[in-house]
Amino acid sequence: MDRLSALRLFVRAVETGSFSRAGRDAGLSQPATSRAIAALETDLGARLLLRTTRRLSVTEAGQRVYDQAQRLLAEDVALLEAAAGADREPVGRLRVSTSVVFATAEVAPHVSGFLEAWPRVRLDLAATDARIDAVAEGVDLILRLGSLVDSGMTGRRLGSYERWLVASPGVAASLRPEASLEDQLAGRAIVFSGTTAGSRWTLTGPGGVTAFEVSGPVTSAAGAVVHELAVAGAGIAMMPSFAVRTDVVNGRLVRVAPGWTGPALDLTALWTHRELPRKARVFLDHLAPRLTLDDR
Repeated sequence: MDRLSALRLFVRAVETGSFSRAGRDAGLSQPATSRAIAALETDLGARLLLRTTRRLSVTEAGQRVYDQAQRLLAEDVALLEAAAGADREPVGRLRVSTSVVFATAEVAPHVSGFLEAWPRVRLDLAATDARIDAVAEGVDLILRLGSLVDSGMTGRRLGSYERWLVASPGVAASLRPEASLEDQLAGRAIVFSGTTAGSRWTLTGPGGVTAFEVSGPVTSAAGAVVHELAVAGAGIAMMPSFAVRTDVVNGRLVRVAPGWTGPALDLTALWTHRELPRKARVFLDHLAPRLTLDDR
């Protein structure tokens, strides 16, 4: 294995903390990966990684090599793209992480068109409502809804979605329109517990901004579950517009107090690499114009 390939394998092992994961990304077995990095250490004359049965740790020399290797590999990618220009076809696995409900409503409908345009890309759509370690999970691109808490990641805001109050037609018909918004929601909210806001809902409407505690018979930390609970008539949910727009159009859900909306939900694209890989860039170029953003 040439030195550049070995360095790429070493960097991946550091980022994932695993020879197995690094090897899997490169199409190598764990023993082959271990041998390649051992050969790199011999070539450089320094121990780069300390191996135990549970984890890998980077030596002081290994950290220096890792920092320099990142710059070298980024320059290698830039060199190839500069030589090939815009005609270079992206190849290989593209791992995209986002929430289940966003993947279902906003990403999945456009995957086939993307793969037709770029047939040599293998898309791994890692849909989860849990926050993940993007480096350890080998994620190339994150589509993050809401506030950002990550450091050391490059990002680009794509736009935002309104948040609507929705309920099944039966629940909506049982509400008293003359009652205040707080009274209409009292005891009937489906609370999404996957955010810090939780049961304190802030809404903007004809009367300005209002905030109050809501309660109801069921909570869930999964947005897709909150959506299905609303459709099934379990109560009133506050959901991003992209998740319920189709249901409102076809009558499965009804907007409650449509003059009122929750805080806008920002959508940001994040990546761990210094430069966004071209396969991720063409994916964003394909997806972004097709999103149902409310502030386009």
